[in-house]
Amino acid sequence: MLLGLIGSLGQDAPQSPAILIWKDVSSRYRGFDQIKPVLVNKGGESVFLSRIWPHGFAQLQRLNETTGKWESGDWGIGCGTVKDPTTPIEIKAHTERAIHVYWQLSADDWNEPNHFVIADSLEKRPLGGKYRFTLRYSLKPWTIVHHPGPIYTIVSPEFLVAK
Repeated sequence: MLLGLIGSLGQDAPQSPAILIWKDVSSRYRGFDQIKPVLVNKGGESVFLSRIWPHGFAQLQRLNETTGKWESGDWGIGCGTVKDPTTPIEIKAHTERAIHVYWQLSADDWNEPNHFVIADSLEKRPLGGKYRFTLRYSLKPWTIVHHPGPIYTIVSPEFLVAK
């Protein structure tokens, strides 16, 4: 219940004044484990990632070719039992940070994935397809005890996963 309350304290916001770009995103991958992006903060202020697991990671989305809509992969529930729960994850101005794409719950098998699992319906899609990932961040420290205020989202360039 505490985690649900913490998650509801932030509000999604439409546009951020931060200047963030993705680095090391390829146009094609053979598997999710190859995706190792870096987030570059080119702006003049720090941004903060969630300390609540897995919200500090990037989340996969797959394009549904039939509807033309992006579908988020399965994500799991937030957990505040993490190392250093009150220490913000800060990406300072003019620095960069490797970002982990948390794909494991978005796949039918962690070791040999064959299908992408949709978050809302748990439907399975073919692994091969067009993808992107999203990352949520705030302009204020975001921990178990710090409320982030507006929450922003940065979206990666699109890429293909061939299976």
